[in-house]
Amino acid sequence: MEKKKQNENEKKRKSIISQVTMPLVLFLTILLIIDGLFLYIFNLSYYIVQREETAAREAIYTANCFMEFKTIGWLSEYWQEHYDEMELVYDLPDIIRKEAEINSLMEEYHTVWDTEEETVENASPEAQRVFAELAYARICETLTRIKIDFNPFYLYSFTIKNDEMFYMATGTLENEKRISQGGELFELGVTTPYAEGVYPVLDEIVKTGKFVENIETSLSPGADSSLVHMFAPVYDEDGEVALYVGVALPWKDLIISSLRITIIFCVITLIFFILIGFYISGLLIKKVTGPVGVEKLALSRYKVYKDPEKLKENLSDVQSNNEIEELAVDFSEMADEIDRYIIENQKATVDKERMKAELSMAKTIQESRLPSKFPAFPDRKDFDIYASMTPTKEVAGDFYDFFMVDDDHIALVIADVSGKGISASLFMMLSKAIIRCRLLGGESPADALDKSNAQIMQGNDSNMFVTVWVAVIDLRTGKGLAANAGHEHPALRRKDGKFELVKYRHSPAMGVMDGIPYTEHEFTLEPGDTLFVYTDGVPEATNINSELFGEEKLLVALNRDPDAAPEVIDRNVKKSIDMFVDEAEQFDDITMLTFKYFGPQKEE
Repeated sequence: MEKKKQNENEKKRKSIISQVTMPLVLFLTILLIIDGLFLYIFNLSYYIVQREETAAREAIYTANCFMEFKTIGWLSEYWQEHYDEMELVYDLPDIIRKEAEINSLMEEYHTVWDTEEETVENASPEAQRVFAELAYARICETLTRIKIDFNPFYLYSFTIKNDEMFYMATGTLENEKRISQGGELFELGVTTPYAEGVYPVLDEIVKTGKFVENIETSLSPGADSSLVHMFAPVYDEDGEVALYVGVALPWKDLIISSLRITIIFCVITLIFFILIGFYISGLLIKKVTGPVGVEKLALSRYKVYKDPEKLKENLSDVQSNNEIEELAVDFSEMADEIDRYIIENQKATVDKERMKAELSMAKTIQESRLPSKFPAFPDRKDFDIYASMTPTKEVAGDFYDFFMVDDDHIALVIADVSGKGISASLFMMLSKAIIRCRLLGGESPADALDKSNAQIMQGNDSNMFVTVWVAVIDLRTGKGLAANAGHEHPALRRKDGKFELVKYRHSPAMGVMDGIPYTEHEFTLEPGDTLFVYTDGVPEATNINSELFGEEKLLVALNRDPDAAPEVIDRNVKKSIDMFVDEAEQFDDITMLTFKYFGPQKEE
């Protein structure tokens, strides 16, 4: 009978927790998700409208700049027919030179904007060519200024003829170059296919000759899915369409802008929910955990004094007016003490297993983010590469990375994040993603570290930092650029030689201070040379006598078989560390990367 009453009280106690916490958590979670989705959709629509207005202003303003040229109709036709005869200039000294030439060739010339079309048509062929070259240079100069002011992704002009887009003037930023300058931006004379249906807004402008104030977000098959566009027609003196202006914006900007405000709202909402949770926790403390504390104290005293009357007297202080008060009477028999101990013990075991599983999952995720399949590039014969990481805990703060920037350039990265455990692992994955993105974007090692440092410094409240060595190697020539942000000295072995440390002044680690300039180090690999980089876990490996492995022992291990394959070199170093450390516990992550250069392979 007493056992049955005890089980009923236990059920009542559990029903209080389930009726208060579980519905509340479920309700708040669903509410947060619904609010987040609604706000995201609303913000995305808002930013699309906002960007439409901005892009429309940019396109119209740019078109008006074209129409300031009284000869724009003549220029459009001349550029299309004679682009291959023209000298394309973009720098101010060349533009001044063209101004001097046109002044000597055309008597009635005033400015490139004000000169009448009849004047140009009656001029000599040489004067027409110089005039067209000067006008092209001036409009490129204008587009560049507009791009600097408004910062679109692309700002360009073109005509459409015979199912082709014929590109004319484009604007550039300081770090951008046109094709003739060694860059990738289009310039006069470049053509691409044009098919109706790819850009419906442009199709409508072409058919009607009128401006359409809609941003091109259809992302039709064949369109650039990473960009959205706004187009505007440019009219000549007779009101005919002479050419078109295009403004391109990154699609991801719309998504990021929408996500940013959504995340802020969700964070604020989450904080509000947490405050509600604290309030409810206060009620639970008053109505639930407080009375339970009284019961626990009474039971503790009972275990010491074994006084049933004293136990009943202490439990009489429980005045919760709910199931706990009823449960206090049953605690007098002490059987519930054993049950409670078993439940708590089981809960602790489950928590421990869950933590172990979460750490194992984190380790799996981290390892999956590092290149681990070797040979990494089985089709490449001009180099061989191998890397390994041995974490000191379940998850590591070290990381390495290597990837092809293009067919002829490979990027190598190795880094060490301050600290260990989950926080270092998260910081490691963030740093790796940022650096990789910068290098794939074509930035040099120094620029990549500089901009990555600026990103890492934002919100780095934990003051974590990361030492990094990064290099980009031209596989055709063996020439490379390396930047070192407080990392270990690399080891280099020349063909038929031995490994030696390459020491030079390093830049500070990333995450220490914003605005730090990072310097680059040029080097050249000859066929047969081998490069070895590592984290401080290698030279700072410690044995039971507190002795460090050090750089000298590292060089001995490397030179044990210096001409071996990268995987063998890695294994030799790891074996030497293990023999040196012996039974001592590993206290830092050990990460190594070996790159052997064979040079361009002759075609058979």
